[in-house]
Amino acid sequence: MAEGDWRLSDMANGMERSRILTIAASVRKMIAEGKEVAPFTVGDFSPKQFEVPNELISGIIDAVSDGETNYPPAAGLPELRTSLANWMAQKYGVDVGSEGIIVGSGARPVLYSSFRLFLEPGDGLAHGVPAWNNHYYVHLNDAVDIPIKGTPESRFLPTAESIKERINDIRVLILNSPLNPTGTCFTRDELAAICDVVMDENRERQHVGRKPVMLVYDQVYSTMTAKDIDHVHPVEVCPEIYDYTITLDAISKSLTGTGLRLGWMAIPPSLAPPVIALIGHMGAWPARPIQVAAAELYSKPDALEKYFEDLDHRIAQRMSVLQVRLSELAKYGVNFVQPEGGIYLSTRFDIFDLLDVDTNEEIRQWLLEYAGVAIVPFQAFGLDDDSGWFRISVGAVSVADISAAMDRLEKALMNVSGHEQHA
Repeated sequence: MAEGDWRLSDMANGMERSRILTIAASVRKMIAEGKEVAPFTVGDFSPKQFEVPNELISGIIDAVSDGETNYPPAAGLPELRTSLANWMAQKYGVDVGSEGIIVGSGARPVLYSSFRLFLEPGDGLAHGVPAWNNHYYVHLNDAVDIPIKGTPESRFLPTAESIKERINDIRVLILNSPLNPTGTCFTRDELAAICDVVMDENRERQHVGRKPVMLVYDQVYSTMTAKDIDHVHPVEVCPEIYDYTITLDAISKSLTGTGLRLGWMAIPPSLAPPVIALIGHMGAWPARPIQVAAAELYSKPDALEKYFEDLDHRIAQRMSVLQVRLSELAKYGVNFVQPEGGIYLSTRFDIFDLLDVDTNEEIRQWLLEYAGVAIVPFQAFGLDDDSGWFRISVGAVSVADISAAMDRLEKALMNVSGHEQHA
């Protein structure tokens, strides 16, 4: 019997809580106690900094007033599925029709459903490292973990070469772009090369009757890209991968409505029925008023694009301040990977010698205590190396918050550097 409570299953005994949420909870406690801390931790949006579209709020209120309060269909309201299908076909060239859109209460239920749809116990689940929460889903699905390690040179993205080395063991490959936690995006050539690896493998498997590699493409940050960076979808660069691709998206990030819980899966329609059944069994559908409001908003692509442009501008303002200020700290061992999308900045605090410490956790604690800078180490995203890499999230901070945090950080580094010199 596995260690733990004998009443529980082995799966339950082995379940871990999200390290990101644990760190974020401790930071919220410090802020509630009146301590000056910049919460660069969770991938959330503060409504004080980033508001959801007014049209969405008014649509929800109107739907409640109109009595839209009963169960929605398990797959989502027909009008919402149609709006999302049309929007994705127009924006990304991914046309699954309304029958290929399945709605869930945020992206997590449809992500979990994607894994359950294809994975048997012992199948290989491949994912980039660092990346959000995939190692937890390996456990939940009793899968074999296949981490594909990124490097600063690859902008922490998995490469076609590294995927090809393990392709024979892979049943499901999940990719995320823009990537959480690194804020980097696949280029057309990079994504096309990965698709070629998957399709070459699938053609070989078809000859021997072996189940194919399925690609789960998580693009929840797809509408947030830096200037001159384009989001790319696999089907755009490799149309034949359509039959093997499941796309995940949500308003959680694109409309900054993390608490409104509406996400969806775009899947070849022939694969949809078991997912609809699973979502129905879980009861993991969004509230009907939110679906009504989202259906109306996604039928207005021009209004959405206006919102996305403004959101990108506000994210860019924050990233610009961060980059300028962190660049000024390079002499202490601070550097970063150029941000390309999402709300994250991969930042390296190579200050082990300066602080006389050995681990990312010690650096994290020092930044929190002496600079009021709360960030998440890449260990929370599966990268075990104590190499000084951290995620900085700008979703819950203002430009003024960032400037104040960088002032505190610079002062703290100056102080410890001065102490080292005097020693």
